[in-house]
Amino acid sequence: MKNTKQHIRSNNVIKGILFSVVVFLFVFITLTIATLLLGLLSGVSLKITLIAALIFEVLGFITLMTVLFRFFHSIDAVNFKVQSLAQGDLKTDDILMEDSFGLEVLTVAFNDMKSNLSSFIALTKINIITISDAIESLSKSMDRSYMGNKQIAASMEKVAEKADDQAKLMGDAMASIDEVKNRIEIITQSIEKFEKSVEESVHATASGVKNLEEYYKQVNIISDNLNSTSEYIKKLNADITQIDRIGKFIEKTSEQLKLLGLNASVEAAKAGESGKGFSVVAHEMNLLSAATKESVSKISAILKNIQDRSELVGKSIDECVESYDVSKDIFESIKHSFDIIHNSTNILEADIRKVHKEAELINSSAHEVNQKSQELYKISEDISNKTNEVSAVTQEELEELQKINISTSALNHMLEGFEVLIERFNTSVVPVEADSEKQLRIAFISPLDNEFWEVIRKGVLYAKKELAKKNVIIDYYGIKEDVGPELRRLVKEAIDNNVNGIIVPGFDPLLVELVQLAYNKNIPVMTFNADLPGESKRIAYFGPDINSTGAVVARIMAKALDGKGEVAFLTEENDAYGRDSTLAELKKYRGIKVAAQALGAESIDVSYAVTKELLTKNRNIGALSVYGAGLYGAIKAVEELGLAGKVLIISCFYNKDIAEYIKKGTVYAAISHDPFGQGHDAVIHLYNMLVTGQKPENENIWANIEIINKNVAYELV
Repeated sequence: MKNTKQHIRSNNVIKGILFSVVVFLFVFITLTIATLLLGLLSGVSLKITLIAALIFEVLGFITLMTVLFRFFHSIDAVNFKVQSLAQGDLKTDDILMEDSFGLEVLTVAFNDMKSNLSSFIALTKINIITISDAIESLSKSMDRSYMGNKQIAASMEKVAEKADDQAKLMGDAMASIDEVKNRIEIITQSIEKFEKSVEESVHATASGVKNLEEYYKQVNIISDNLNSTSEYIKKLNADITQIDRIGKFIEKTSEQLKLLGLNASVEAAKAGESGKGFSVVAHEMNLLSAATKESVSKISAILKNIQDRSELVGKSIDECVESYDVSKDIFESIKHSFDIIHNSTNILEADIRKVHKEAELINSSAHEVNQKSQELYKISEDISNKTNEVSAVTQEELEELQKINISTSALNHMLEGFEVLIERFNTSVVPVEADSEKQLRIAFISPLDNEFWEVIRKGVLYAKKELAKKNVIIDYYGIKEDVGPELRRLVKEAIDNNVNGIIVPGFDPLLVELVQLAYNKNIPVMTFNADLPGESKRIAYFGPDINSTGAVVARIMAKALDGKGEVAFLTEENDAYGRDSTLAELKKYRGIKVAAQALGAESIDVSYAVTKELLTKNRNIGALSVYGAGLYGAIKAVEELGLAGKVLIISCFYNKDIAEYIKKGTVYAAISHDPFGQGHDAVIHLYNMLVTGQKPENENIWANIEIINKNVAYELV
């Protein structure tokens, strides 16, 4: 804006000079003619006046012609540039200020318009690739979605049929479940009755076992009593035997007593009268003997009967004891059987209770299953209804996808229209009209670890679109990790695959041997962005011109400071961005003074410290250029010192971060080396060489230099 006002003031001065010369000539000629007509002068005065008038007229005419010549020359220059621009040639150079006499404002406007148009076309190309990628991804996604929805629609129809079948099956299952539920209830009732019967049996067997135990005790008592009675009878028989012996003894004694009585009778008879008393005693003794014998006989008979009966009783008792012993064994078996029955009954009772509980659980589960089945039946009906709805929606989605596909096709046609319009503007190299007789394959190998290389990728893709019908395949390889080793590996792989051409950045010195290997196999290699160090067999280099970059930096500084002020530089040892060319260009501006030069541009920390020290010591520094990544350190120092916008920082590279600093006003301007063109133009140049067999006119093909400032800042990357 400031420069525009200056150009307007300069233009106004020129207009004032032209107007003053014309007015002066008009007034002078008018006065001269009036003087001659009125005869106010004569003789020598007249001659002097006429000579002076002639001199003034000649000087005025010369001045006017000079001004007009320069003015019309500027008009011709501007017309030529405008015609070139109208024909779409945006590669034409800017109009120089020395060639725009009297048209400075128009020149600035033209240069800005050309720059903005170039930026617009560059951005449009990038956006075309971005949109094209998005459309391609969208188309693929839509195709997959369409096929998926188509399959879903077909599947949903089958699912709907299956859902209807499922609903019918659920209805049948519901009826079966109801029947099962009823049968389970009947079984549960039967089990309850059986459980009661088992409980009664348990009580009965328990009572029977108890009675059997009592009876067993009584049988044992009887058996013991019989055994005791048998012992008593045995003792009785023994006593009877003893009594029988005594009876026999008594009988024997009575026999002896009888003999004694007979002897006494005999002796009494012999004695006569004197023995008469003994005869009575003997007679009594005989009677006593006979009575005793008779009594003993009776007693023996009675004892015999008692003994016989006792033996019968003993025998009966022994038989009873034997029978009781057998009965005892049988009874023990019966008791054991009753115990088994009792235990089994208890087990059966426990099992029946478990069965009853299980039956109750089954019954409860059957009720739950019945309820769940009813719910499932309702859900099946809902699924069937929803499935039909989804099927209908899927059909609608298919129709919508078809509409979207139509819209996508229309968008593709629109992009093709944009491409046709952009092709009217010559902003870069174009493919030759001839197509290759054989199919070509070009390998473009590049890092892809930041946004700068992403823009290069888009340039390659745009070239790929341009060459889509040219019988050539462009293989792009983007490397995100281990860039150096991967770069060499992919170049070697491309050589082994006998591609027709290779494009690769030349910042790795180890690539020189691989380029020689490719050269030996007649595979041309072009470098871009950075050239290989030293001599190599690469056919051409496409990338930034360091010297031109340095000169542009000087012009930006001079223009920003209106040609007056102090500047400073932070550089690297290898002069990567043309420090020497910057200094050489600044010598053209007498009002610009280089206040300081320092190393450290490759380090953020060093750049921060150096910048802070420089600006602290010299507050007159108006512009600062940092040739390297240390730019971020310089920005930090300027912001901390509160000099943002006062010290104009010039960046020799451009990315998203720099774009933000430009918008904030911390960075005044940045230089972009057309990353899109580095990808696009390198591919087209190599393709043209492969088709025509002619190398590029220049071994070094310089990338366009674009100046980015607050007025033209955009998200290039």
